[in-house]
Amino acid sequence: MVQGTISPSVYSLRRRGQVVRLIDTPGFDDSKRSDIDVLTDLAFHLASAYQTNPKILLSGIIYLHPIDQPKLAGTARKNLAMFKLLCGDESLQSVVLATTMWRDEIQADAAQRVAQLESTPEYWGRMIEHGSSVFRHDNTPESALRIIDHIIARRERIVLSIQKQMVDEHRTIDQTSAGQLERHEIIKEKERAARRLEENREELEASLRAKEQQNVHQLSEEQQKYEREIQQKDHDIEALRMSVAELQKQKEAQMVREEEKLQTFYAQQDAKYAEMSRELAALLQQDTQVSSDNKGSLLTVQEKQGGQKESAAAAAAAASSQEDKAIVERMMNKMNDTGLRIQMLSEQMDAIENERRMLKAQEKKKFAKRGMQYGGAGGAFGGIAAGAAMLCSVM
Repeated sequence: MVQGTISPSVYSLRRRGQVVRLIDTPGFDDSKRSDIDVLTDLAFHLASAYQTNPKILLSGIIYLHPIDQPKLAGTARKNLAMFKLLCGDESLQSVVLATTMWRDEIQADAAQRVAQLESTPEYWGRMIEHGSSVFRHDNTPESALRIIDHIIARRERIVLSIQKQMVDEHRTIDQTSAGQLERHEIIKEKERAARRLEENREELEASLRAKEQQNVHQLSEEQQKYEREIQQKDHDIEALRMSVAELQKQKEAQMVREEEKLQTFYAQQDAKYAEMSRELAALLQQDTQVSSDNKGSLLTVQEKQGGQKESAAAAAAAASSQEDKAIVERMMNKMNDTGLRIQMLSEQMDAIENERRMLKAQEKKKFAKRGMQYGGAGGAFGGIAAGAAMLCSVM
C-alpha cells in the first residue's frame, strides 16, 4: 500500500522466462484520500481480480518498511494491522517483509530496529512464525530482483483473506476482518466527536448566559464542525456496507460520471479552440490588409520626403512633420497590436492542444500496463512510506 498512489497500477518485467507483474496499490493515511476510499478501492480491485474467469491469483506480497524510522508510530501500527487482516494468516507465508532506506550512518541502529521488529509478536514476530520472510532492500536493482526471485522460486498461488470473504463468502466490506477494524476506528472517532460536541454545547450555553459574544461565535463554529464530523462518520460507516456487486455498480457509475465530465470538458475546449481559430483567421486577414495600407502610408510619407525608399523604421526616424510621424505611429501600432494578438492566440491554441494530448495519454495509462525493465525494479521498491506494499503476480 503505497502512499501517493491513487489507484492500483501495474508494472511488468520478464524474469527467468516468466512475466512478473508488480501491482502498486493505494496506501492508507493518505493526505489526498480517506482510509475508507482506500479500503473500498483495494477491496474492489482485489475482489474483481479474484472473481474473473480464470481467476487472477497473486504469487506474493512485498511489504516495504523504511528502516530509518526509529519506531512504529500509531499510524504505521494501524497500517500493519490492516495489512495482516487483508492478507489473513494463511497468506502470511507468501509475504516478504523488506526493509528500505538503509544508509551507512544508521547501520547499527537499523540492525537493532530489525531485531525488534522480528522479535515483537504484534509487529513482525507473529508474521514470521506464519512463514513470512525478511529481506533487506538497499535500493539497487540487484536487491529488488533477489526479492522477486524468492517469490518466483516459491511457485505459490495465494488467495487473500479479503478476497475469500467478499467473493466466496459474499460478505460486505464491513463484515470482512479488515472492514471490521476500519469500522471500529470510525466508531471510536465518532464517539470522540460526540463527546467533544456535548462538552462544547455546555460551554456554549454558559457563554450565552454570560453574554460572551466572541466566545459564543467561536463555540458555535466548533459545534458545527463536530456535527459535520459526526455526519461524515455515519456516511463512512454506511460506505462500508457494500458487496462486490454494489462496488462494481459504484465504480461503473463513477466511470460514467468521469467520462461525461471529460467529454464536457473536451466540448468546451473544442468550442474555445474553434472560436480562437476564427479570430486568428480574421486577424491574419486584417494583418494582410494593414500591411497593404501601411505600404501606401509609407509611400505617402516617402513621396513627401523626396521619394526615398526607406523602411518603416527609417521612415519613422526621418519623418519631418507631425502629420507624417502620426501616420507612421498609427501604422506601427496596428502592426504591433495585431502581431501580439496573433501570437497570444497561437500560444493559447497550442496550450489547448497540449492539454488534450496530456489528457488522452492519462486515459490511455488507465488501461495500459506500465513497463518496467530490470533496472527499474530498484527504484520501484525505494523511497516509499511506512507500511507500503506491492502485490506480485507471476504468470
